[in-house]
Amino acid sequence: MFEPDKVLALNNAIGLLVVAAMNPEQPNIEALLGDFRLCLNDYEAWAENFWTAGALNVEQVFKVGNEVRLSAPKDSTAPVSSTLAMCPASGPLTLVHMFEAARFVPIGDTPVMLEPVISQRNGELTFGEPVHATIGPSGILEIPECWRGHRYRITFFPNVTTEHVKALYASYQGVIGELEGWLRNEWTSEFEPLWADFSKAGFTQRYGLLQQADWHGFERSLHGLWDDVKQVYALVADLQGSSEKLLEYLTQGELETLLNASTETIANVLLMLSDEPLMFIHLAAFTSWLRMLPPQYIAEVVAQVRTEILISFLLVRLTGPTGLKLGMSAKVLDKIKSQRARQWLAAASLRLAELTAKSDLTAHAGILKPLVVSARNTPLKPAPTVPLQISPGNAPVVQVNNPLAIARDKSAVMTRLGRHEPHHDAPNQAKNPNGDSADSVDKTATNGCPVSMVTGEELLTLTDGSLDGLLPFVFTRLYRSSAVDIDCGLGWGWSHSLAQRLELGAEQVVWIDHENRRTTFPLPSVERPAIHNSLSRAAIYLGDEPEELILALAGETSRFYHFHSGRLTAISDTYNNRLRITRDRQERIQRLDNGAGRALLLRYERRHLVAVEYQSFCPSDDLGETWRTEQTLVFYRYDARQRLIEATNAAGESERYDYDDRHVILQRQLAGGASFFWEWERSGKAARCVRHWASFAQMDARYVWDDQGSVTVRNIDGSEEVYVHDDRARLVRRIGLDGGELLKTYDDSGQLVAEQDPLGAVTEYRYDDVGRLVALIPPQDEPTAYEYRNGFLHARYRGQAAWRYQRNAQGSVTEATDPDGQVTHYYYDEQGRLLSVRYPDTSRHLFVWNALGQLLEETLPDGGQRRFAYDALGRQITRQDEHGAVTQYQWDAVGRLIQTTLPTGAMRGFSYNAY
Repeated sequence: MFEPDKVLALNNAIGLLVVAAMNPEQPNIEALLGDFRLCLNDYEAWAENFWTAGALNVEQVFKVGNEVRLSAPKDSTAPVSSTLAMCPASGPLTLVHMFEAARFVPIGDTPVMLEPVISQRNGELTFGEPVHATIGPSGILEIPECWRGHRYRITFFPNVTTEHVKALYASYQGVIGELEGWLRNEWTSEFEPLWADFSKAGFTQRYGLLQQADWHGFERSLHGLWDDVKQVYALVADLQGSSEKLLEYLTQGELETLLNASTETIANVLLMLSDEPLMFIHLAAFTSWLRMLPPQYIAEVVAQVRTEILISFLLVRLTGPTGLKLGMSAKVLDKIKSQRARQWLAAASLRLAELTAKSDLTAHAGILKPLVVSARNTPLKPAPTVPLQISPGNAPVVQVNNPLAIARDKSAVMTRLGRHEPHHDAPNQAKNPNGDSADSVDKTATNGCPVSMVTGEELLTLTDGSLDGLLPFVFTRLYRSSAVDIDCGLGWGWSHSLAQRLELGAEQVVWIDHENRRTTFPLPSVERPAIHNSLSRAAIYLGDEPEELILALAGETSRFYHFHSGRLTAISDTYNNRLRITRDRQERIQRLDNGAGRALLLRYERRHLVAVEYQSFCPSDDLGETWRTEQTLVFYRYDARQRLIEATNAAGESERYDYDDRHVILQRQLAGGASFFWEWERSGKAARCVRHWASFAQMDARYVWDDQGSVTVRNIDGSEEVYVHDDRARLVRRIGLDGGELLKTYDDSGQLVAEQDPLGAVTEYRYDDVGRLVALIPPQDEPTAYEYRNGFLHARYRGQAAWRYQRNAQGSVTEATDPDGQVTHYYYDEQGRLLSVRYPDTSRHLFVWNALGQLLEETLPDGGQRRFAYDALGRQITRQDEHGAVTQYQWDAVGRLIQTTLPTGAMRGFSYNAY
């Protein structure tokens, strides 16, 4: 049994479309039709989420098509003007209300209201008595009451009420009822007999995975149509210009019928092609039809469905008002390999066409019209000083003086499709060992060296080495003063990046991470294989192996930590590149192996880590000799109380640490002699820093704490800063050194929803149901919207500009389209290494890598080549540019560049102090 996949029509989900229910049992037709009946939300949710301010956002523009043009007098030298916002002085104003189409398609029978602008103060307009009129069937109305030289606000259908919205919703329900009748007939006449011959034996094994792939391909086709839903509108808006494209869906005779259709008929079709909920209902009907297929036939049909078939399906249904009885085009059906699929789709579309011929979608268009055309606050632009000429086919030319041509097009997509993603959230803020709420160190506000402005604890983080490879790893250690009662092998208070474990209970799991934080989750199960913790920005998953649990933290780079029986066993990424952990007989971590011949060895004395070594693999008959130490990255030394008192790097530079009797740090001395000092209030893991200073005069800060989450930082120069956090360790207020105040607000999931800068400007953030940012609303600039697919960013919108991304299953961008339509393609190998980039001009950029993920060769788009070489520690030692010139690099023991030899032979040296 496979759970249904669902696609949402977003705008806070105005509807729901069930894409697939992968079940070998004969479908419950009533339940299936019940899903279809619910494809549009209940009235309250639908009306609130969809019919807001701009509705379908039909744009007001001075733009006309082949049959409508502005014609300047032959003797005129003045250009056509569209900038002066006033009625003409030469006579009454004439409104021309029409669709933006190649032919003249008037929008007639339209109530209109003009309101004169009396005054404007501080951006606020004051209006005079309105003028009410109705534009007749011609779409042309002369307004003699227009005051010459005055500006106006124009509103079409000025009296739209909730009754209009309710009527439209009822009309949608009528359309759903008609389509439900078609689906029920398809079931009884076509599909129910086929199910009688179906045997479910071996279904899951034979068809399951294949059908999942087919349905995901169908879902991509749905997205392909909806990504550019305006294309269907554009086909009808310019029938002559789109003739070649339309002939992919229509016969020549059917196209001629469309070309000869009345302007009123075309106007109704264009209205319905502006109606995204109506199109969504029809796509829901189509997917419901597919769901009726027995499993053995699904692959034959679903795998063949492409965006072209969906467009053809919409044309079959929505061109009904023209009198056409369209079936799916033979040209479209010929692209389907399966003869059975072609026959089913052809027959079903003809039966739908018969239903469409009886359906009065024209009535739906009339109900839709007031809501689509209504456009309050549409500015009335100036009338051109030249006449407007309308040439409707072979009829006489109509010339309109002082015209205001308001042309409406499908200017923007107002809904998007998105996958319904089951999201099990168990919000629980991570805690430090003292029980205080604690965010990750990189997201914690700190001061000094560094002291947490949330809890007052010290959070000293240091890097002691790294392991290169396809999955790079940095070995860090952290001293956390709230962890002074914990020794995980590096001395009291210290942890390192591999010091992680799980505490397993009957119903919950506690993750002790590398920062010594405790994050609690419910225990995952087959019913809930993935559980998020939004407050801690973490997630837990059931692994592929028995008793395996996988943990992950949110971040730009995905890292998955694999645990068996509570012990860390591996680290992986989305490409399943792995770092494997082996342990010694005492169950201590012994080696971290990247699988490409490089590893970190952890060496111990008794229970404490004393060294970390960088190793390379050398094949040998003696297993004990297969790993060779290239360098010891760090040595650790402890006192008699098992406290870390010294760390020495590969260059022999040491720093030292002193503590009080409860292991709380008092001094850190760097290799160069500089020292940092701490003074504390309270003791042990509850200690809170009240002063932090250094052996040099520039650094000396005192901290004054209260019990409401506030701390005042008093610097040596007398300046002050204030930090205020909530009980979830989120910064809610900060007063800077200049007195400026920053304010932040969060939702119940800990997501930042608004922040106000010191000047009072407010930035807002909006999130979807799974916590992903979907809108960023700055104080002044245009908002930015974000759309996701399969968990990854798919598109970014800002104003009329859109950036779109196609990705592979691992989330890497495979195709990027910029707002100008320029497309760049990216190609990767199975391990995620970028192999090539193909730019919009078709030039290519090529890359060659070794097994360690080191770039060996680069071929530029112009054909030039660069080459690179590395030493045993993964550091680049030579670089040959595209002209053949070679630069050489030398490094010291800790990876600092000490000499560069240029292609000319000139050398540059670098030296470093001990800080």
